[in-house]
Formats: sequence, C-alpha cells, structure tokens
Amino acid sequence: MKVYIKKKAFGSKVVFSDFSFTIKDGVTSMIMAPSGWGKTTLLRIMSLLDKDYEGEVELKEERNIVLFQENRLVEGISVLSNLLALGVEKERCLETLTSLGLFDERDKKVSELSGGMKRRVALSRVLLLPAERYFLDEPFTGLDDECKKETADYIAHRLKGKTVIVVSHNKEDGALLKAENTIILGE
Repeated sequence: MKVYIKKKAFGSKVVFSDFSFTIKDGVTSMIMAPSGWGKTTLLRIMSLLDKDYEGEVELKEERNIVLFQENRLVEGISVLSNLLALGVEKERCLETLTSLGLFDERDKKVSELSGGMKRRVALSRVLLLPAERYFLDEPFTGLDDECKKETADYIAHRLKGKTVIVVSHNKEDGALLKAENTIILGE
C-alpha cells in the first residue's frame, strides 16, 4: 500500500503536508504518535473512509475492515447476538468469544459489560469478518496487561499473513502484535 498525502486539513489547521510512506502487504505495521497528532485521521484516509484530502492511497483492492476507537456495539442485545448479526455461523462466534475470554459473557447484554469486555466484543466482530486489510484503532483500550497480551496473541494468530495497520500511542502494542514496521508521526 502506498500513501501520499499532499495536504490534509481541518479548516485552517493542516494535519498532514507532503507526507508519504509505503506499507508492505501481509504484515503488521504500527502508526504511533501522541494523542491529537492525526493517527485516526491517517487511518481513515488509508482505509478509504476519508477522501477529503489532496493525495493518493494506492490499494490493490478495497477489502478493508476497521476497528474504530468507539466500540460501535448494540448495547441492548447480548454479546453473542452482536456477533451473530454479522451473519457468521454460531460455532465460529463461540470459538472467537472463547479465545478472547468472553464465553461466559455470551448471553449478557453488552450494556452490562466492563469497558475492556466491550472492547474485546468489538474486536471479536472485526476478527470474524474476512478482509485483506485490518485497520485497528487503539485495539487494547481498557484492557489490563494480562488481557492485552492474550488478546494480542489471538489477533497475531488470527490475522497472520494479513495486512494489519494498528494505531496506538503505546510502543509495547507493536511488540505484542509483532509489528514489522512502525510509522511515527511528528518525526
């Protein structure tokens, strides 16, 4: 994937100017920067959700899945129902919930879960969908260290050979996901 952003601005605030890089297909890459430096904006441009910029993103095909910063779950239905709504077979949903430590929560309403559990449900939804590229915006928000490691291991295993772009402000997230390259904004 080749990315060239001649200019991206919000009103008079320029976020990117003459910025370019290439990401190799089939590997995990990190985009790192402190909060407010344009990580999510860059992710939206790369995933073709934001086309309001000057420049070009060169992709071989457009099969992208995005994990947003917000979990975007249906709070009033069960964890399992949130996954079944994707049209995925129940057995696969249950396997994913088990792998992410959520099997016992499958019948609970999402509104009853902790923030970390909701994040893992949102990740489950993303990991159940087939794509060539996965864009993960702060995938470990709300997870404690042990849960983060287990979740990272599952993501790395499940998405091996796929193009994964992870946005984070935390260096260790890249190590946990075995990222092969890191793009640091602001350097």
